[in-house]
Amino acid sequence: MIVILGGGLAGLATAHFLKDIPHVVLEAEAAAGGLCRSRTIDGFVFDYTGHLLHVRDPRAVEARGRALAGRVRGRLAQRRDPDTRCHLPFPFQANLHGLPKSIVADCILGAAEALARPVSDDPALSFRDWSFAALGRGISEAFMFPYNAKLFRRDPGEMTADWVSWAVPRPNLAEVVRGALGIANERMGYNATFRYPLRGGIEIVPNAFAARVKNLRTSSRVAAVDLADRTVTLATGEALAYDRLVSTIPLPHFLAMARGGGFDGAALADRLDWSVVGCLNLGIARPGVGAGAHWIYFPDAEAPFYRAGFPHAMSDGVCPPGTSSLYIEFGLKRDEPADPAALEKAALAALVNEGILRVDDRVIARDWIRIDPGYVIFDRARQEVLAELMPRLAALGVKAIGRYGAWTYSYMERAMLDGLETAEALTREA
Repeated sequence: MIVILGGGLAGLATAHFLKDIPHVVLEAEAAAGGLCRSRTIDGFVFDYTGHLLHVRDPRAVEARGRALAGRVRGRLAQRRDPDTRCHLPFPFQANLHGLPKSIVADCILGAAEALARPVSDDPALSFRDWSFAALGRGISEAFMFPYNAKLFRRDPGEMTADWVSWAVPRPNLAEVVRGALGIANERMGYNATFRYPLRGGIEIVPNAFAARVKNLRTSSRVAAVDLADRTVTLATGEALAYDRLVSTIPLPHFLAMARGGGFDGAALADRLDWSVVGCLNLGIARPGVGAGAHWIYFPDAEAPFYRAGFPHAMSDGVCPPGTSSLYIEFGLKRDEPADPAALEKAALAALVNEGILRVDDRVIARDWIRIDPGYVIFDRARQEVLAELMPRLAALGVKAIGRYGAWTYSYMERAMLDGLETAEALTREA
């Protein structure tokens, strides 16, 4: 028996690809989907913050197509080129046109100097030093540092750079210069195109996988895991024996409940850090808010949030006719209290100041979601914990996968591939 902890996309995909191998998915919440869920408030479909499908791997394309075929009322829109902005087209480092000339000059000169030197592959390299080396001082100080400090709520010098290799596009000098002159650099980075459901919000994707899982148990919160006896105990007291365990739940939570592994799980968990995402969803009584943008990054200190997105620009099926919808993301520290009403007031003022909202715009729907954990903090402690822990878990028959199970920086396509690759490995071992 294979027990899968967590009914998010990685866990559901694992179960889907296990096919006839005996397995059970244990999900603590009343519905599967994890952070890829959606909920309807006053006629608006709000996701658990911004989720889009950036699918490139042929295996993920096939998996998505098979899971969705005939299983859901909604369907995915055709591939779209996102209109992403950070007051400039995204990515910032390849679209400098429109900034003050002095900043543009600093960015070009810094990029030229950086591109002339190799970037160290030392795992101890800080994100600050990586950004200086890979992108130059101008780009780093104008965007990379202020934006990521808002997102992760950590100083860039305290973070490592082992999450940036695929997530941050590194343009060549020609692309930097072209962008500075206003010549578009298109389709750069992993999120250069996306798909989003025409109806129903992002949850139609995990729901499609869930419909194919033969043994999915919701409202099944795990209280303890005995790694020596290979037993999972639920909060109800029910015990389930397993041969192999797949954990997609947040790694610190797993470590806190694990016993018999020959390591101090609580001590290891205490060394891992993360930020919290406060997501404010708003319904606005006016169409066309955002002027066609899909999402916008805000590195400047004047905005209390780091990103705002516009679901109505992705699908006309997520809000009533004549309205618009927004999601606004705040980076919070662990255990940092948040007053949703105060954050909404500050956000609305900033959105008016940015010219996105008007003074007379009416909010007709609101929804506050606290996502904890939000983003994994990449630092030396994380590197050391994972280097010690993951081989031990593997030897104990545990596969820790997904964004939170593997304690990494991830996205929806990667979650599906984690499930596929894990299922293939477990099938070979069976």
